[in-house]
Amino acid sequence: MAARRRDYRAEYLRRIERALARGLSRSQGRGHARSGEAPIKRSSAQSDAKLEEALRKLRETNNQVLAAKRAGVVPERFRRFVREHGLAHREGRRWAFTDLRSQVRVISKGRVRMIEVKGFQPASLVGSHNAAIGRFLETNDVSYLEPFIGVSVRDTSGRRHLLETNPNTIYRLDSAGGEAFEQVYRLVIPN
Repeated sequence: MAARRRDYRAEYLRRIERALARGLSRSQGRGHARSGEAPIKRSSAQSDAKLEEALRKLRETNNQVLAAKRAGVVPERFRRFVREHGLAHREGRRWAFTDLRSQVRVISKGRVRMIEVKGFQPASLVGSHNAAIGRFLETNDVSYLEPFIGVSVRDTSGRRHLLETNPNTIYRLDSAGGEAFEQVYRLVIPN
């Protein structure tokens, strides 16, 4: 049985016809919408280590294409990442950064994990919770944990993390060892 050959030209014409029937432009039908046109497929640029590295390089170089290439990312993908997440915008010839994310250590559901939060309020809440845990471990006074019962914090991906208030779980995590103080309050500010 011979392999069936695809007719790319017919597929392309069908794709454009369907787009025109839906009231879209020819470029949208091709899958490469022009500037100012909405793309047919809304693909969100998810964060990863290379995109974060490109953001750090953008702070150094003030050049989007150069920053993306140095980080090993396609410039279009990096441009979409910056635009969709609102991390920076142009002010004249310079980039103004609006990235307010920071990494914090949160104790949630019996585990210690690093999460990325946006803005001062969630980072402050996690910091207050960690300070309350420290005071609880020093004094064995459960009243330090009571203000955090049922309180959760949302990370940048939208996931909620319920702050740990169970004394036995906190004692178990403390006896298992932890990170140094500097790691607890680490604020990530790209160069």
